[in-house]
Amino acid sequence: MPPELRGSRLDLRPLAAADEELYCAIYTDIELMRLVAAPLTADAAQRAFAAARVANASGKSHLAYWVLVERHQRVDIGLLGLLGQAMSDTAQVGAMILPAWHSRGYAAEAIAALADYAFSTLRLNRLHTRHAAANAAASGLMAKLGFVLIGTAAAGAHGHRWELRREHWRHSGLHAR
Repeated sequence: MPPELRGSRLDLRPLAAADEELYCAIYTDIELMRLVAAPLTADAAQRAFAAARVANASGKSHLAYWVLVERHQRVDIGLLGLLGQAMSDTAQVGAMILPAWHSRGYAAEAIAALADYAFSTLRLNRLHTRHAAANAAASGLMAKLGFVLIGTAAAGAHGHRWELRREHWRHSGLHAR
């Protein structure tokens, strides 16, 4: 099971059985998924949730999922994932925030907490992320966190690819938030 992580306003707790409704609501939401990928069917979302729970229970630190909990109101506001291969020094990070909580810095806070964990505890060397070229908010978020744009494509769900290296993170000062 992945550890609990903390940001200044967020608690990141490992995905649990009780989180199926949140997970499925996010991944089946047409508007929320518009700039990410095609929304899942209800059955596909349930299967993906079950796979995420198995991944968390496996103890493989390079594959983990968290629920983002706004600490003051104790409200679940999104999901965070770390997806990597065993014996690799690289993993992909992804965050999904419910629309009511957009543009408040929560995604940045969650990814920063994950970057601290990934680079210090897991000793990963690189984090990657990707998003639709049309998702300007994601581009701003990645730049704010110090990710470097490493690839672009004009179209497609994952047209922009970003990378953050441990050395850059360590020297950025962003991890101290």
